[in-house]
Amino acid sequence: MIIQLANEPSGTLRGKTAVATYWAKALQLIPDLHFELITTLVGVNSITLCYRVARDRLAAEVFHFSQDQKVTKAFAHYSTLKGSL
Repeated sequence: MIIQLANEPSGTLRGKTAVATYWAKALQLIPDLHFELITTLVGVNSITLCYRVARDRLAAEVFHFSQDQKVTKAFAHYSTLKGSL
């Protein structure tokens, strides 16, 4: 989604400003954007959120945390086809 919305070929955002700009554009394009949490998976220094987007697309986001509980890396994964778990 970053490649499409932010026109960032690497698929990576760096810094709060880039993330804020990305979400502002996403919400402008899809004002009724909705997320339905399916489950949360907990690891030692990470969590994964599994959710449904816009009623028909599955997604999972993985957040890695530093020792001071700040996110150091985040990865988003989206289903390519409509479906359910």
